Amino acid sequence: MANNKLSVLPASSQTEYAIQRLLEVLRWPWFSLLLASIILIVRVAQMDRPDILVDDAFISFRYAHNLAQGQGLVFNPGERVEGYTNFLWTMLLAGCAWLGLDLVPASKTLSILATLGTLAGLSALGRALFAGRPRAGLQAGLPPLLYATMGSQARHVVSGMETPLFVLLVTLAVYVGIYRRQPLLTGGLFALAAMTRPEGLMYLVLFCGYQLLTTRDGRLPQTLTLLAGFLALYGAYFLWRYAYYGYLLPNTFYAKASGFHWMRLARGWDYLRQLVSWWGLAPFLLLASLSLLSLRREQSWGLFLLFVLATLAYFVFVGGDFIVWFGPRFLMPILPFLLLMSVEGLTRLNQVAWLAQRVGLWVELLAAGLLLVNAYGFSWPARYFDADIFTTQMRGWAELGRWIATNTPPDTSLASDAAGLIPFYSSRHTIDMYGKTDLHIAHLDLAGRSPGIVAHEKFDPYYVLQRQPDCIVSTFIDEQGGALASGLPLVKEEFEAAYSLAAVARVKNGPPPDGQWVLSVQGYSTELYRAGYTSGLYCRRQFLAGGGG
Repeated sequence: MANNKLSVLPASSQTEYAIQRLLEVLRWPWFSLLLASIILIVRVAQMDRPDILVDDAFISFRYAHNLAQGQGLVFNPGERVEGYTNFLWTMLLAGCAWLGLDLVPASKTLSILATLGTLAGLSALGRALFAGRPRAGLQAGLPPLLYATMGSQARHVVSGMETPLFVLLVTLAVYVGIYRRQPLLTGGLFALAAMTRPEGLMYLVLFCGYQLLTTRDGRLPQTLTLLAGFLALYGAYFLWRYAYYGYLLPNTFYAKASGFHWMRLARGWDYLRQLVSWWGLAPFLLLASLSLLSLRREQSWGLFLLFVLATLAYFVFVGGDFIVWFGPRFLMPILPFLLLMSVEGLTRLNQVAWLAQRVGLWVELLAAGLLLVNAYGFSWPARYFDADIFTTQMRGWAELGRWIATNTPPDTSLASDAAGLIPFYSSRHTIDMYGKTDLHIAHLDLAGRSPGIVAHEKFDPYYVLQRQPDCIVSTFIDEQGGALASGLPLVKEEFEAAYSLAAVARVKNGPPPDGQWVLSVQGYSTELYRAGYTSGLYCRRQFLAGGGG
């Protein structure tokens, strides 16, 4: 019967029919999920290498390590400061540390499992959204392929950060809430998301609000049940963290986003425009806008649009984020929904009468191919991330931390403008000079000071000198060996009177040929600067005279 039917069709229709049959035989949505998982693993293997984790990941590592050692969920033992925004991620890492696992590979393993879970959730959303369509299999299978092909997912898997876990929880919460209709479980998933990143609260509010506004019957009881599931977990967590740390918001919020400044909004907008280009988002945004034509048929597109707009607004409000280092970290939760909207846009494009009559399936296949090419070759970090430059810097800081651990007494006090690798590997009491883990600096008022680099706007070098740490790390120094970090040039005379350069770490120009990442110095030279030894450890003169360094 199939052969007889095929023989009476025109040649173009025969080809289209054969392709559709092939997709059916392959059980395409499931086959594409398997293929996407393989692509993801390959991309992670391509991206992975030693020292690829970002510095900030080691802040959570230090909290996790201290908790596993029985010292509490603290950065410095005895100081309760909430210098992280990823409680659930940190607790998972603490469990790994308690089991004796190395946190670097453990974080990568957890992240790849989370990303594979997101692929499964994205596939499930696609099957639910496109069910009953003439080419439902193709449409449902494309979003996971696009998600796996974009290199940003692989970069975040090997970053050591909580982003993959957060994306998974938001994606699952939306799928369970809309298509499984299990409000209690949905609330629990949103609670876990909010315990992984504070923005989880934003997505909960948007989900509940949209649900109440767009559905007439029976939604109020379900929404109340959802909120009950949320509060059962998040309420207990919030009461604990408020009692433990004493503040309504994490210390990192006060350090990075408290206060208001118009220039911060301008900076966030500039970063967003740059990121749309670097991440290759223009084609996806254009196609996603067409999905709104289907809003009457499927209200989920309205919810997804609300998620996208709110996330973009949040990104601008907080002033953006590091792109080269972190990539689109704050925008990652909306990527699954943006990809689904893009595929729906493809179907709307193909419904234009003259296109549907002439080319049909070929429009979707060609557009899907172009989107995959864009995802692989033109989206961040394909062209805008130099792994060698990045890993050299991270390795230099890690080696400086290890050098401090080996060459200073255990009771040495440290101040550092990089709060991750150096404190983690040195295991020394550390003042974070940009305030993420320091209450005083985080709660400074930015009035009268223009916003600067993201997350590096608040500093108080006078306060740091008053604390009299034994050593101070400036991860950037000038050709004369002068410290440049966290406002130290403002107290140049006082600083140089009390501290002198004791060691430098190589953070540029690749690994040192002789393997010496850290050099003890009694002076500084242009040759050292040009060789890439541009992170410095300064120690108090009395500390050095007493044999402390």
